[in-house]
Amino acid sequence: MTIEQKKISLINWITNLEDEVVLDQIAGIQKLSLDDLPDSIVELLKIAEAEPDDSLTVHTSVRDILK
Repeated sequence: MTIEQKKISLINWITNLEDEVVLDQIAGIQKLSLDDLPDSIVELLKIAEAEPDDSLTVHTSVRDILK
């Protein structure tokens, strides 16, 4: 699975969430420092950061990605 596919999968999962407790927990992750984030999220961020700009998918809307 490519990084773009992983991002789309996460976006789809978050979009379909209806559990307010889980959504609040996800929102709380936004406020954490890098040291406090779960290892899997830090790993995904490092993978994304390591990708050269010319290999990234340019998009401005989730709808564009999901087409």
